[in-house]
Amino acid sequence: MPAYSGLEQYLIRQGLLDETRMDRAKSEAAKGGTSVVHVISQLGFAPAEKVYQALADFCEMRFVLPSKMDIPPELIAKVPARFATHYGFVPIQERNGVLVVAISEPLNAQLLDDIRLVLKRRVEAVVTTPQEIGRVTRDLYGVGADTMEKILINADGMEGVVNLEGMQVSSDLGDDSIDASIIKFVNELILEAIQSDTTDIHIEPFEESLRVRYRIDGILHQAPTPPSIRGFHAAIVSRIKIMANLNIAEKRLPQDGKILASFSDAHYDLRVSILPTPHGESVNIRILSRTSMAMTLDQLGFLPEDMEIFSRLISKPHGIILVTGPTGSGKTTTLYAALAKLNQVDRKIITIEDPIEYQLAGISQMQVQPKIGFDFALGLRSMLRHDPDIMLVGEIRDHETAEMAIRSSLTGHLVLSTLHTNDSAGAVTRLVDMGIEPFLISSTMIASIAQRLVRRICAHCGAPHEPDTVVLRHEFGIGPEHMKGGNFRMGAGCDECRHTGYRGRLATYEILAFTDQIKEMTVQRANALEIKRVAVRNGMKTLRASGWQRIYSGDTTLEEVLRVTADSEVIGFELEAGHAPVPV
Repeated sequence: MPAYSGLEQYLIRQGLLDETRMDRAKSEAAKGGTSVVHVISQLGFAPAEKVYQALADFCEMRFVLPSKMDIPPELIAKVPARFATHYGFVPIQERNGVLVVAISEPLNAQLLDDIRLVLKRRVEAVVTTPQEIGRVTRDLYGVGADTMEKILINADGMEGVVNLEGMQVSSDLGDDSIDASIIKFVNELILEAIQSDTTDIHIEPFEESLRVRYRIDGILHQAPTPPSIRGFHAAIVSRIKIMANLNIAEKRLPQDGKILASFSDAHYDLRVSILPTPHGESVNIRILSRTSMAMTLDQLGFLPEDMEIFSRLISKPHGIILVTGPTGSGKTTTLYAALAKLNQVDRKIITIEDPIEYQLAGISQMQVQPKIGFDFALGLRSMLRHDPDIMLVGEIRDHETAEMAIRSSLTGHLVLSTLHTNDSAGAVTRLVDMGIEPFLISSTMIASIAQRLVRRICAHCGAPHEPDTVVLRHEFGIGPEHMKGGNFRMGAGCDECRHTGYRGRLATYEILAFTDQIKEMTVQRANALEIKRVAVRNGMKTLRASGWQRIYSGDTTLEEVLRVTADSEVIGFELEAGHAPVPV
Protein backbone atom coordinates (compact mmCIF):
# COMPACT_ATOMS: atom_id res chain seq x y z
CA MET A 1 0.00 0.00 0.00
CA PRO A 2 1.56 3.35 -1.01
CA ALA A 3 2.51 5.85 1.67
CA TYR A 4 0.23 8.87 1.89
CA SER A 5 0.90 12.17 3.60
CA GLY A 6 -1.39 13.36 6.36
CA LEU A 7 -3.29 15.61 3.95
CA GLU A 8 -3.71 12.83 1.39
CA GLN A 9 -5.04 10.44 4.04
CA TYR A 10 -7.41 13.16 5.22
CA LEU A 11 -8.78 13.73 1.70
CA ILE A 12 -9.36 9.97 1.27
CA ARG A 13 -11.12 9.75 4.66
CA GLN A 14 -13.34 12.67 3.67
CA GLY A 15 -14.50 10.60 0.70
CA LEU A 16 -13.33 13.11 -1.92
CA LEU A 17 -11.54 10.37 -3.88
CA ASP A 18 -10.39 6.79 -3.54
CA GLU A 19 -6.83 5.42 -3.35
CA THR A 20 -6.69 4.66 -7.08
CA ARG A 21 -7.46 8.23 -8.01
CA MET A 22 -5.14 9.54 -5.29
CA ASP A 23 -2.29 7.49 -6.76
CA ARG A 24 -2.97 8.97 -10.19
CA ALA A 25 -3.17 12.49 -8.76
CA LYS A 26 0.18 12.00 -6.98
CA SER A 27 1.75 10.78 -10.20
CA GLU A 28 0.45 13.74 -12.21
CA ALA A 29 1.51 16.18 -9.49
CA ALA A 30 5.04 14.75 -9.51
CA LYS A 31 5.27 15.09 -13.29
CA GLY A 32 4.03 18.67 -13.33
CA GLY A 33 5.78 19.82 -10.16
CA THR A 34 2.52 21.04 -8.65
CA SER A 35 0.44 20.21 -5.58
CA VAL A 36 -1.75 17.13 -5.29
CA VAL A 37 -4.69 19.30 -4.22
CA HIS A 38 -4.48 21.32 -7.43
CA VAL A 39 -4.30 18.18 -9.59
CA ILE A 40 -7.30 16.54 -7.88
CA SER A 41 -9.60 19.41 -8.88
CA GLN A 42 -7.91 19.83 -12.26
CA LEU A 43 -8.58 16.19 -13.18
CA GLY A 44 -12.18 16.53 -12.07
CA PHE A 45 -11.92 13.95 -9.29
CA ALA A 46 -13.73 16.35 -6.95
CA PRO A 47 -15.12 19.93 -7.15
CA ALA A 48 -12.49 22.57 -6.43
CA GLU A 49 -14.55 24.15 -3.64
CA LYS A 50 -14.85 20.85 -1.76
CA VAL A 51 -11.15 20.03 -2.19
CA TYR A 52 -9.95 23.41 -0.90
CA GLN A 53 -12.58 23.39 1.86
CA ALA A 54 -11.05 20.11 3.02
CA LEU A 55 -7.56 21.61 2.73
CA ALA A 56 -8.65 24.54 4.91
CA ASP A 57 -10.15 22.17 7.49
CA PHE A 58 -6.93 20.14 7.52
CA CYS A 59 -4.90 23.31 8.15
CA GLU A 60 -7.49 24.54 10.69
CA MET A 61 -8.08 27.67 8.65
CA ARG A 62 -11.17 29.44 7.37
CA PHE A 63 -12.40 28.79 3.79
CA VAL A 64 -13.90 31.74 1.85
CA LEU A 65 -15.18 32.63 -1.60
CA PRO A 66 -13.90 36.18 -2.28
CA SER A 67 -16.18 36.55 -5.32
CA LYS A 68 -19.18 36.51 -2.97
CA MET A 69 -17.65 39.08 -0.60
CA ASP A 70 -17.86 42.88 -0.66
CA ILE A 71 -14.19 43.89 -0.84
CA PRO A 72 -13.64 47.64 -0.19
CA PRO A 73 -11.99 49.52 -3.11
CA GLU A 74 -9.73 51.39 -0.68
CA LEU A 75 -8.28 48.06 0.45
CA ILE A 76 -7.40 47.15 -3.13
CA ALA A 77 -5.64 50.50 -3.53
CA LYS A 78 -3.27 49.55 -0.69
CA VAL A 79 -2.11 46.34 -2.37
CA PRO A 80 -0.34 46.68 -5.76
CA ALA A 81 -1.63 44.41 -8.50
CA ARG A 82 1.86 43.13 -9.32
CA PHE A 83 2.24 41.76 -5.76
CA ALA A 84 -1.21 40.15 -5.68
CA THR A 85 -0.61 38.52 -9.07
CA HIS A 86 2.95 37.39 -8.39
CA TYR A 87 2.26 35.83 -5.01
CA GLY A 88 -1.23 34.58 -5.84
CA PHE A 89 -3.41 36.16 -3.16
CA VAL A 90 -6.42 38.45 -2.81
CA PRO A 91 -6.83 41.02 -0.01
CA ILE A 92 -10.35 40.60 1.36
CA GLN A 93 -10.58 42.67 4.56
CA GLU A 94 -8.72 44.60 7.23
CA ARG A 95 -9.29 43.89 10.94
CA ASN A 96 -7.58 45.82 13.74
CA GLY A 97 -4.63 46.72 11.54
CA VAL A 98 -4.25 43.15 10.24
CA LEU A 99 -4.68 42.53 6.51
CA VAL A 100 -6.64 39.35 5.76
CA VAL A 101 -5.61 37.71 2.48
CA ALA A 102 -7.06 34.68 0.68
CA ILE A 103 -4.49 32.18 -0.59
CA SER A 104 -4.68 28.73 -2.18
CA GLU A 105 -1.43 27.31 -0.80
CA PRO A 106 -1.72 27.32 3.00
CA LEU A 107 0.95 24.60 3.29
CA ASN A 108 3.54 26.93 1.75
CA ALA A 109 5.04 28.43 4.90
CA GLN A 110 7.30 30.77 2.96
CA LEU A 111 4.39 32.37 1.06
CA LEU A 112 2.94 34.28 4.02
CA ASP A 113 6.39 35.49 5.08
CA ASP A 114 7.00 36.82 1.57
CA ILE A 115 3.63 38.62 1.53
CA ARG A 116 4.36 40.21 4.91
CA LEU A 117 7.78 41.28 3.68
CA VAL A 118 6.62 42.98 0.45
CA LEU A 119 3.58 44.64 2.06
CA LYS A 120 5.47 45.55 5.24
CA ARG A 121 2.50 44.84 7.51
CA ARG A 122 0.81 42.16 9.61
CA VAL A 123 -1.03 39.58 7.52
CA GLU A 124 -3.49 36.81 8.31
CA ALA A 125 -4.45 34.14 5.78
CA VAL A 126 -7.63 32.29 4.84
CA VAL A 127 -8.05 29.65 2.11
CA THR A 128 -9.79 29.82 -1.25
CA THR A 129 -9.47 28.15 -4.67
CA PRO A 130 -6.95 29.21 -7.36
CA GLN A 131 -9.88 29.86 -9.70
CA GLU A 132 -11.34 32.31 -7.19
CA ILE A 133 -8.01 34.12 -6.86
CA GLY A 134 -7.61 34.44 -10.63
CA ARG A 135 -11.18 35.60 -11.17
CA VAL A 136 -11.30 38.10 -8.32
CA THR A 137 -7.85 39.52 -9.09
CA ARG A 138 -8.97 40.13 -12.66
CA ASP A 139 -12.27 41.69 -11.57
CA LEU A 140 -10.73 43.94 -8.91
CA TYR A 141 -7.60 45.09 -10.67
CA GLY A 142 -8.48 44.53 -14.32
CA VAL A 143 -6.99 42.43 -17.09
CA GLY A 144 -3.22 42.94 -17.22
CA ALA A 145 -3.16 45.34 -14.24
CA ASP A 146 0.20 44.01 -13.02
CA THR A 147 1.68 44.61 -16.49
CA MET A 148 0.38 48.20 -16.49
CA GLU A 149 1.98 48.82 -13.07
CA LYS A 150 5.32 47.53 -14.29
CA ILE A 151 5.17 49.81 -17.34
CA LEU A 152 4.54 52.83 -15.13
CA ILE A 153 7.41 51.89 -12.82
CA ASN A 154 9.80 51.29 -15.72
CA ALA A 155 8.72 54.45 -17.50
CA ASP A 156 8.78 56.75 -14.48
CA GLY A 157 11.30 59.48 -15.06
CA MET A 158 11.96 58.60 -18.73
CA GLU A 159 11.53 61.82 -20.65
CA GLY A 160 9.62 61.57 -23.95
CA VAL A 161 8.11 58.18 -23.24
CA VAL A 162 5.52 58.70 -20.54
CA ASN A 163 3.88 61.82 -19.24
CA LEU A 164 2.35 60.75 -15.93
CA GLU A 165 0.14 63.82 -15.69
CA GLY A 166 -1.52 63.46 -19.08
CA MET A 167 -0.87 59.71 -19.19
CA GLN A 168 0.20 59.95 -22.85
CA VAL A 169 2.49 57.29 -24.26
CA SER A 170 4.25 57.76 -27.59
CA SER A 171 3.44 55.12 -30.20
CA ASP A 172 7.16 54.63 -30.81
CA LEU A 173 8.22 53.49 -27.37
CA GLY A 174 11.90 53.91 -26.95
CA ASP A 175 12.41 51.41 -24.15
CA ASP A 176 12.65 47.63 -24.54
CA SER A 177 11.08 46.90 -21.14
CA ILE A 178 8.02 49.01 -21.94
CA ASP A 179 7.74 47.47 -25.41
CA ALA A 180 7.83 43.99 -23.87
CA SER A 181 5.19 44.94 -21.31
CA ILE A 182 2.82 46.29 -23.98
CA ILE A 183 3.28 43.07 -25.94
CA LYS A 184 2.49 41.08 -22.79
CA PHE A 185 -0.60 43.20 -22.03
CA VAL A 186 -2.07 42.78 -25.54
CA ASN A 187 -1.41 39.04 -25.35
CA GLU A 188 -3.19 38.88 -21.97
CA LEU A 189 -6.15 40.79 -23.39
CA ILE A 190 -6.51 38.37 -26.31
CA LEU A 191 -5.88 35.27 -24.19
CA GLU A 192 -8.53 36.32 -21.67
CA ALA A 193 -10.97 36.83 -24.55
CA ILE A 194 -10.27 33.40 -26.04
CA GLN A 195 -10.65 31.68 -22.66
CA SER A 196 -13.99 33.48 -22.15
CA ASP A 197 -15.36 32.29 -25.54
CA THR A 198 -15.43 35.88 -26.77
CA THR A 199 -16.36 36.58 -30.39
CA ASP A 200 -15.33 40.26 -30.48
CA ILE A 201 -12.97 42.51 -28.53
CA HIS A 202 -13.86 46.22 -28.61
CA ILE A 203 -11.20 48.76 -27.56
CA GLU A 204 -12.89 52.16 -27.48
CA PRO A 205 -11.14 55.44 -26.54
CA PHE A 206 -13.03 58.30 -24.89
CA GLU A 207 -11.83 61.64 -23.62
CA GLU A 208 -10.79 60.45 -20.17
CA SER A 209 -11.03 56.67 -20.35
CA LEU A 210 -10.40 53.62 -22.50
CA ARG A 211 -13.16 51.04 -22.51
CA VAL A 212 -12.54 47.38 -23.32
CA ARG A 213 -15.57 45.16 -23.95
CA TYR A 214 -15.95 41.49 -24.83
CA ARG A 215 -18.91 40.15 -26.80
CA ILE A 216 -19.75 36.77 -25.26
CA ASP A 217 -22.70 34.73 -26.56
CA GLY A 218 -23.88 37.80 -28.44
CA ILE A 219 -23.93 40.11 -25.39
CA LEU A 220 -21.35 42.82 -24.64
CA HIS A 221 -19.61 42.67 -21.25
CA GLN A 222 -17.21 45.34 -20.04
CA ALA A 223 -13.81 43.83 -19.27
CA PRO A 224 -12.28 45.06 -16.01
CA THR A 225 -9.13 47.02 -16.85
CA PRO A 226 -6.83 49.22 -14.75
CA PRO A 227 -7.53 53.00 -14.95
CA SER A 228 -3.97 53.60 -16.15
CA ILE A 229 -4.74 51.85 -19.44
CA ARG A 230 -5.96 55.13 -21.02
CA GLY A 231 -2.42 56.46 -21.16
CA PHE A 232 -1.21 53.47 -23.14
CA HIS A 233 -3.94 53.53 -25.79
CA ALA A 234 -1.63 54.62 -28.63
CA ALA A 235 0.95 51.98 -27.71
CA ILE A 236 -1.70 49.24 -27.53
CA VAL A 237 -3.11 50.18 -30.95
CA SER A 238 0.40 50.28 -32.43
CA ARG A 239 1.13 46.80 -31.10
CA ILE A 240 -2.12 45.43 -32.59
CA LYS A 241 -1.32 47.12 -35.92
CA ILE A 242 2.12 45.50 -35.98
CA MET A 243 0.57 42.09 -35.29
CA ALA A 244 -1.93 42.62 -38.13
CA ASN A 245 0.67 44.00 -40.59
CA LEU A 246 -1.00 47.41 -40.73
CA ASN A 247 0.52 50.88 -41.15
CA ILE A 248 1.26 52.22 -37.65
CA ALA A 249 1.87 55.74 -39.01
CA GLU A 250 -1.61 56.01 -40.57
CA LYS A 251 -4.08 57.30 -37.98
CA ARG A 252 -6.60 59.12 -40.19
CA LEU A 253 -8.04 56.27 -42.28
CA PRO A 254 -9.80 52.99 -41.38
CA GLN A 255 -7.62 49.90 -41.71
CA ASP A 256 -8.34 46.17 -41.77
CA GLY A 257 -5.94 43.31 -41.08
CA LYS A 258 -5.62 39.76 -39.86
CA ILE A 259 -3.71 37.97 -37.08
CA LEU A 260 -3.16 34.23 -36.83
CA ALA A 261 -3.12 32.98 -33.23
CA SER A 262 -2.83 29.64 -31.46
CA PHE A 263 -3.88 28.67 -27.96
CA SER A 264 -3.26 25.13 -26.72
CA ASP A 265 -4.18 22.97 -29.74
CA ALA A 266 -6.73 25.43 -31.16
CA HIS A 267 -6.08 27.90 -33.98
CA TYR A 268 -7.78 31.26 -34.36
CA ASP A 269 -8.10 33.93 -37.04
CA LEU A 270 -8.26 37.41 -35.51
CA ARG A 271 -9.83 39.96 -37.86
CA VAL A 272 -8.69 43.46 -36.91
CA SER A 273 -10.57 46.62 -37.85
CA ILE A 274 -9.25 50.09 -36.95
CA LEU A 275 -11.49 53.20 -37.04
CA PRO A 276 -10.33 56.80 -36.41
CA THR A 277 -12.32 58.72 -33.76
CA PRO A 278 -11.85 62.19 -32.17
CA HIS A 279 -10.19 60.59 -29.12
CA GLY A 280 -7.94 58.12 -30.92
CA GLU A 281 -8.33 54.94 -32.90
CA SER A 282 -11.05 52.46 -32.01
CA VAL A 283 -10.18 48.78 -32.45
CA ASN A 284 -12.41 45.79 -33.08
CA ILE A 285 -10.92 42.29 -33.06
CA ARG A 286 -13.22 39.53 -34.35
CA ILE A 287 -12.13 36.13 -33.01
CA LEU A 288 -12.86 33.26 -35.38
CA SER A 289 -12.15 29.77 -34.12
CA ARG A 290 -11.30 27.41 -36.94
CA THR A 291 -12.88 24.63 -34.88
CA SER A 292 -16.25 26.34 -34.44
CA MET A 293 -16.40 27.37 -38.10
CA ALA A 294 -15.93 23.73 -39.14
CA MET A 295 -19.23 22.60 -37.63
CA THR A 296 -21.45 20.02 -39.27
CA LEU A 297 -25.20 20.41 -39.80
CA ASP A 298 -25.78 18.04 -36.87
CA GLN A 299 -23.81 20.34 -34.55
CA LEU A 300 -25.66 23.51 -35.50
CA GLY A 301 -28.74 22.65 -33.47
CA PHE A 302 -31.21 21.78 -36.22
CA LEU A 303 -34.26 19.99 -34.89
CA PRO A 304 -34.78 16.61 -36.63
CA GLU A 305 -37.68 17.79 -38.79
CA ASP A 306 -35.80 21.00 -39.76
CA MET A 307 -32.71 18.98 -40.62
CA GLU A 308 -34.74 16.80 -42.97
CA ILE A 309 -36.20 19.85 -44.74
CA PHE A 310 -32.84 21.63 -44.99
CA SER A 311 -31.03 18.54 -46.33
CA ARG A 312 -33.71 18.12 -48.98
CA LEU A 313 -33.41 21.76 -50.04
CA ILE A 314 -29.62 21.82 -50.46
CA SER A 315 -29.75 18.64 -52.53
CA LYS A 316 -31.54 20.50 -55.35
CA PRO A 317 -29.44 20.65 -58.56
CA HIS A 318 -29.99 24.36 -59.22
CA GLY A 319 -31.62 27.44 -57.76
CA ILE A 320 -30.90 29.88 -54.92
CA ILE A 321 -30.96 29.30 -51.17
CA LEU A 322 -30.64 32.42 -49.01
CA VAL A 323 -29.85 32.51 -45.30
CA THR A 324 -31.06 35.75 -43.72
CA GLY A 325 -30.57 37.44 -40.39
CA PRO A 326 -28.63 40.23 -38.68
CA THR A 327 -24.85 40.38 -38.36
CA GLY A 328 -23.55 37.76 -35.95
CA SER A 329 -26.47 35.35 -36.33
CA GLY A 330 -24.31 32.51 -37.66
CA LYS A 331 -25.37 32.69 -41.33
CA THR A 332 -21.90 31.95 -42.70
CA THR A 333 -21.41 29.04 -40.30
CA THR A 334 -24.66 27.48 -41.53
CA LEU A 335 -23.58 27.86 -45.16
CA TYR A 336 -20.15 26.37 -44.41
CA ALA A 337 -21.85 23.39 -42.76
CA ALA A 338 -24.03 22.98 -45.85
CA LEU A 339 -20.95 23.09 -48.12
CA ALA A 340 -19.21 20.49 -45.96
CA LYS A 341 -22.17 18.16 -46.53
CA LEU A 342 -22.25 18.89 -50.27
CA ASN A 343 -18.48 18.65 -50.73
CA GLN A 344 -18.11 15.52 -52.86
CA VAL A 345 -15.50 14.49 -55.44
CA ASP A 346 -18.06 14.68 -58.25
CA ARG A 347 -19.01 18.31 -57.45
CA LYS A 348 -17.11 21.49 -58.28
CA ILE A 349 -17.65 24.10 -55.54
CA ILE A 350 -16.39 27.71 -55.70
CA THR A 351 -16.94 30.47 -53.14
CA ILE A 352 -16.45 34.23 -53.18
CA GLU A 353 -16.34 35.82 -49.74
CA ASP A 354 -15.45 38.99 -47.85
CA PRO A 355 -13.40 37.83 -46.04
CA ILE A 356 -12.74 34.09 -46.28
CA GLU A 357 -13.61 33.05 -42.75
CA TYR A 358 -12.51 29.42 -42.90
CA GLN A 359 -10.40 27.40 -45.31
CA LEU A 360 -12.45 24.50 -46.68
CA ALA A 361 -10.48 21.55 -48.06
CA GLY A 362 -11.48 20.57 -51.59
CA ILE A 363 -13.27 23.87 -52.29
CA SER A 364 -11.93 26.78 -54.39
CA GLN A 365 -12.31 30.01 -52.41
CA MET A 366 -11.85 33.63 -53.50
CA GLN A 367 -11.76 36.83 -51.47
CA VAL A 368 -13.06 40.11 -52.90
CA GLN A 369 -10.58 42.98 -53.23
CA PRO A 370 -12.61 46.23 -53.61
CA LYS A 371 -9.44 48.34 -53.83
CA ILE A 372 -8.56 46.77 -57.19
CA GLY A 373 -12.15 46.47 -58.45
CA PHE A 374 -12.57 42.78 -57.67
CA ASP A 375 -16.09 42.69 -56.21
CA PHE A 376 -18.78 40.00 -55.86
CA ALA A 377 -20.27 40.65 -59.31
CA LEU A 378 -16.91 40.36 -61.09
CA GLY A 379 -16.07 37.24 -59.06
CA LEU A 380 -19.39 35.63 -60.00
CA ARG A 381 -18.77 36.24 -63.71
CA SER A 382 -15.32 34.65 -63.41
CA MET A 383 -16.67 31.68 -61.43
CA LEU A 384 -19.04 30.71 -64.24
CA ARG A 385 -16.12 30.10 -66.59
CA HIS A 386 -14.92 27.33 -64.24
CA ASP A 387 -18.12 25.32 -64.66
CA PRO A 388 -19.01 24.99 -60.94
CA ASP A 389 -21.90 22.86 -59.69
CA ILE A 390 -22.30 24.85 -56.46
CA MET A 391 -21.46 28.50 -55.80
CA LEU A 392 -21.36 30.37 -52.50
CA VAL A 393 -21.62 34.15 -52.52
CA GLY A 394 -20.68 35.64 -49.15
CA GLU A 395 -23.42 38.27 -49.28
CA ILE A 396 -25.82 39.76 -51.81
CA ARG A 397 -25.42 43.50 -51.29
CA ASP A 398 -26.46 45.21 -54.53
CA HIS A 399 -28.40 44.85 -57.78
CA GLU A 400 -25.44 43.67 -59.84
CA THR A 401 -24.52 40.86 -57.42
CA ALA A 402 -28.17 39.80 -57.04
CA GLU A 403 -28.67 39.75 -60.82
CA MET A 404 -25.52 37.67 -61.39
CA ALA A 405 -26.59 35.19 -58.67
CA ILE A 406 -30.05 34.88 -60.25
CA ARG A 407 -28.64 34.33 -63.75
CA SER A 408 -26.13 31.78 -62.40
CA SER A 409 -28.95 29.74 -60.88
CA LEU A 410 -30.93 29.94 -64.14
CA THR A 411 -28.02 28.32 -66.00
CA GLY A 412 -28.00 25.21 -63.82
CA HIS A 413 -26.02 26.13 -60.70
CA LEU A 414 -26.92 25.85 -57.03
CA VAL A 415 -26.20 29.24 -55.44
CA LEU A 416 -25.94 29.72 -51.66
CA SER A 417 -25.77 33.21 -50.18
CA THR A 418 -26.75 35.50 -47.31
CA LEU A 419 -29.03 38.52 -47.18
CA HIS A 420 -29.76 41.04 -44.43
CA THR A 421 -33.49 40.85 -43.71
CA ASN A 422 -35.46 40.34 -40.51
CA ASP A 423 -37.31 37.20 -41.55
CA SER A 424 -37.48 34.64 -44.33
CA ALA A 425 -40.31 36.29 -46.30
CA GLY A 426 -38.45 39.61 -46.26
CA ALA A 427 -35.92 38.17 -48.71
CA VAL A 428 -38.45 38.55 -51.54
CA THR A 429 -39.14 42.24 -50.97
CA ARG A 430 -35.41 42.90 -50.41
CA LEU A 431 -34.53 41.42 -53.81
CA VAL A 432 -37.36 43.38 -55.46
CA ASP A 433 -36.00 46.56 -53.83
CA MET A 434 -32.63 45.75 -55.41
CA GLY A 435 -34.28 45.81 -58.82
CA ILE A 436 -34.76 42.07 -59.46
CA GLU A 437 -37.92 41.23 -61.40
CA PRO A 438 -40.40 39.10 -59.34
CA PHE A 439 -40.70 36.49 -62.12
CA LEU A 440 -36.92 35.88 -61.91
CA ILE A 441 -37.15 35.46 -58.14
CA SER A 442 -40.00 32.94 -58.41
CA SER A 443 -38.11 31.01 -61.10
CA THR A 444 -34.93 30.60 -59.10
CA MET A 445 -35.61 30.70 -55.35
CA ILE A 446 -35.56 27.32 -53.58
CA ALA A 447 -35.84 28.62 -50.03
CA SER A 448 -35.21 31.54 -47.72
CA ILE A 449 -34.02 30.62 -44.23
CA ALA A 450 -34.13 33.11 -41.36
CA GLN A 451 -31.73 32.35 -38.53
CA ARG A 452 -31.09 33.60 -35.00
CA LEU A 453 -28.75 32.47 -32.24
CA VAL A 454 -30.20 32.08 -28.75
CA ARG A 455 -28.11 31.60 -25.64
CA ARG A 456 -28.15 28.12 -24.18
CA ILE A 457 -29.02 27.63 -20.50
CA CYS A 458 -25.89 26.89 -18.47
CA ALA A 459 -25.53 23.15 -17.88
CA HIS A 460 -24.02 23.75 -14.41
CA CYS A 461 -26.60 26.06 -12.85
CA GLY A 462 -29.76 25.40 -14.89
CA ALA A 463 -32.76 24.58 -12.69
CA PRO A 464 -36.52 24.04 -13.18
CA HIS A 465 -38.41 27.27 -13.78
CA GLU A 466 -41.99 28.24 -14.59
CA PRO A 467 -42.24 30.73 -17.51
CA ASP A 468 -44.62 33.68 -17.51
CA THR A 469 -47.91 32.33 -18.86
CA VAL A 470 -49.26 35.80 -19.67
CA VAL A 471 -46.25 36.58 -21.90
CA LEU A 472 -46.48 33.15 -23.52
CA ARG A 473 -50.13 33.74 -24.39
CA HIS A 474 -49.57 37.25 -25.73
CA GLU A 475 -46.28 36.79 -27.61
CA PHE A 476 -46.49 33.14 -28.69
CA GLY A 477 -50.15 32.25 -28.61
CA ILE A 478 -49.32 29.49 -26.12
CA GLY A 479 -51.93 28.39 -23.61
CA PRO A 480 -51.59 26.15 -20.52
CA GLU A 481 -52.69 23.15 -22.57
CA HIS A 482 -49.50 23.43 -24.67
CA MET A 483 -47.20 23.61 -21.62
CA LYS A 484 -47.89 20.15 -20.23
CA GLY A 485 -44.78 17.99 -20.03
CA GLY A 486 -42.42 20.89 -20.74
CA ASN A 487 -38.89 20.86 -19.28
CA PHE A 488 -38.77 24.59 -18.51
CA ARG A 489 -35.46 25.73 -17.02
CA MET A 490 -33.46 28.84 -16.17
CA GLY A 491 -29.84 29.36 -15.11
CA ALA A 492 -29.24 30.75 -11.63
CA GLY A 493 -25.79 32.05 -12.56
CA CYS A 494 -22.45 30.49 -11.61
CA ASP A 495 -18.73 30.84 -12.23
CA GLU A 496 -18.94 28.67 -15.35
CA CYS A 497 -21.33 31.08 -17.08
CA ARG A 498 -19.92 34.33 -15.61
CA HIS A 499 -23.11 34.52 -13.50
CA THR A 500 -25.31 35.12 -16.55
CA GLY A 501 -27.20 31.81 -16.45
CA TYR A 502 -26.21 31.07 -20.06
CA ARG A 503 -23.26 29.28 -21.64
CA GLY A 504 -22.96 28.78 -25.41
CA ARG A 505 -25.51 29.33 -28.16
CA LEU A 506 -27.73 27.33 -30.50
CA ALA A 507 -29.57 28.28 -33.67
CA THR A 508 -33.27 28.64 -34.31
CA TYR A 509 -34.60 28.60 -37.87
CA GLU A 510 -37.53 29.75 -39.98
CA ILE A 511 -37.47 27.82 -43.27
CA LEU A 512 -39.60 29.27 -46.07
CA ALA A 513 -39.69 26.80 -48.96
CA PHE A 514 -40.80 28.39 -52.26
CA THR A 515 -43.85 26.29 -53.12
CA ASP A 516 -45.94 26.97 -56.21
CA GLN A 517 -48.28 29.14 -54.14
CA ILE A 518 -45.42 31.24 -52.71
CA LYS A 519 -43.93 31.63 -56.21
CA GLU A 520 -47.27 32.82 -57.55
CA MET A 521 -47.56 35.37 -54.73
CA THR A 522 -44.03 36.56 -55.52
CA VAL A 523 -44.93 37.19 -59.16
CA GLN A 524 -48.04 39.09 -57.99
CA ARG A 525 -45.77 41.27 -55.79
CA ALA A 526 -47.43 40.25 -52.52
CA ASN A 527 -45.83 41.88 -49.50
CA ALA A 528 -43.71 39.94 -46.99
CA LEU A 529 -46.46 39.82 -44.36
CA GLU A 530 -48.93 38.20 -46.75
CA ILE A 531 -46.33 35.65 -47.88
CA LYS A 532 -45.52 34.80 -44.29
CA ARG A 533 -49.19 34.33 -43.36
CA VAL A 534 -49.69 31.85 -46.19
CA ALA A 535 -46.44 30.02 -45.36
CA VAL A 536 -47.48 29.61 -41.71
CA ARG A 537 -50.92 28.33 -42.74
CA ASN A 538 -49.12 25.76 -44.87
CA GLY A 539 -47.05 24.56 -41.92
CA MET A 540 -43.96 26.80 -41.77
CA LYS A 541 -42.55 27.29 -38.25
CA THR A 542 -41.79 30.92 -37.46
CA LEU A 543 -38.69 31.91 -35.52
CA ARG A 544 -40.80 32.19 -32.39
CA ALA A 545 -42.38 28.79 -32.93
CA SER A 546 -38.89 27.32 -33.29
CA GLY A 547 -37.84 29.24 -30.18
CA TRP A 548 -40.83 27.85 -28.28
CA GLN A 549 -39.66 24.32 -29.01
CA ARG A 550 -36.29 25.24 -27.49
CA ILE A 551 -38.01 26.71 -24.43
CA TYR A 552 -40.19 23.62 -24.07
CA SER A 553 -37.22 21.24 -24.20
CA GLY A 554 -35.23 23.26 -21.63
CA ASP A 555 -32.49 24.52 -23.97
CA THR A 556 -33.17 28.23 -23.54
CA THR A 557 -35.54 30.66 -21.82
CA LEU A 558 -38.62 32.64 -22.76
CA GLU A 559 -36.74 35.92 -22.19
CA GLU A 560 -33.91 34.88 -24.52
CA VAL A 561 -36.23 33.96 -27.40
CA LEU A 562 -38.10 37.25 -26.99
CA ARG A 563 -34.78 39.13 -27.06
CA VAL A 564 -33.59 37.70 -30.37
CA THR A 565 -37.01 37.77 -32.06
CA ALA A 566 -37.99 41.27 -30.94
CA ASP A 567 -38.10 42.37 -34.59
CA SER A 568 -40.69 39.73 -35.45
CA GLU A 569 -43.82 41.27 -36.97
CA VAL A 570 -45.86 38.14 -36.41
CA ILE A 571 -47.70 37.61 -33.13
CA GLY A 572 -50.05 34.73 -32.53
CA PHE A 573 -49.85 33.37 -36.08
CA GLU A 574 -49.97 29.82 -34.79
CA LEU A 575 -53.29 30.36 -33.04
CA GLU A 576 -54.70 32.26 -35.99
CA ALA A 577 -53.76 29.48 -38.37
CA GLY A 578 -54.79 26.75 -35.98
CA HIS A 579 -51.20 25.50 -35.77
CA ALA A 580 -49.98 25.97 -32.22
CA PRO A 581 -46.26 25.17 -31.96
CA VAL A 582 -45.86 21.46 -31.40
CA PRO A 583 -43.51 20.54 -28.53
CA VAL A 584 -40.68 18.15 -29.29
